[in-house]
Amino acid sequence: MTKRKFEGEEKIYIFYDTETNGLDPIKTAIMQIAVLSIDGKLILNQYVYPFDGKIEGTIIHGIDKKKLDDNDSVDTAEMCIILKNRLRDLYCRAEIHFIAYNNFGYDQHILENNFKVAGIRIPDNWFFVDLFPIIKELYNPEPNYKLKTVFENICGEDDESIDFHCAFGDTRCLYKIYEKAKNKIIPLLPKYTRSLLNSPNIMKCPISSIAGYDIRSRLEERDFTKIEDLYKIFKEQDYEKNNFNLYLINNLGLKNGFARNNMFQNLSMIKYLS
Repeated sequence: MTKRKFEGEEKIYIFYDTETNGLDPIKTAIMQIAVLSIDGKLILNQYVYPFDGKIEGTIIHGIDKKKLDDNDSVDTAEMCIILKNRLRDLYCRAEIHFIAYNNFGYDQHILENNFKVAGIRIPDNWFFVDLFPIIKELYNPEPNYKLKTVFENICGEDDESIDFHCAFGDTRCLYKIYEKAKNKIIPLLPKYTRSLLNSPNIMKCPISSIAGYDIRSRLEERDFTKIEDLYKIFKEQDYEKNNFNLYLINNLGLKNGFARNNMFQNLSMIKYLS
């Protein structure tokens, strides 16, 4: 791709997805990362040898040692450097906004921690957007919010060419959903955008950018408008999960255990990465 020059505060939006060898945000290694431009052009589709040597999750994403060997895989540090250089070559120093599905609850955690493990610094001009809460605010797809279901509901098709649970396939899916519904999605992007978890700026990000947020919870009406408002409670509860859960239930009326767990994990990752 040809290098493009961007000046000033222009924001660049890209789609990305990862395939990994686990779920624990601290222990999990990336095994594939794919990135597409906002107009659907391939920026990167890179297979990665996991930093812990554990080739797992094959039954889900189909990545085994042979696939890694056959696809010019690199180690985690090389992946981080390739990603940084590719984006810098394309977009210079413009703000890069990474769009993913369940970005706040998973992919951002994993990407930041893999950079941390590799000892590679993430640029301060990288931001993260989660399409999952945007879809939840805009649509009620039947029967669930799985990416494949959302794609079929919004795009009105069952595209057999898309390999779900493949990083490249899922980014193609994200691009198609965005293209189909961008007039509705674009106004909500600022609400569901946040900075790096290891940046002090994360505290000033909107409460809507915390994993587990639901517009129906009406947190803003209870004066929880920024992530720092919830982090203060997390700290007051000594970062302890049960105490924090009880506060969310008794003081904020958050009955959804999945949402509470996502909030706790999100705040825990901020504490760990900062």
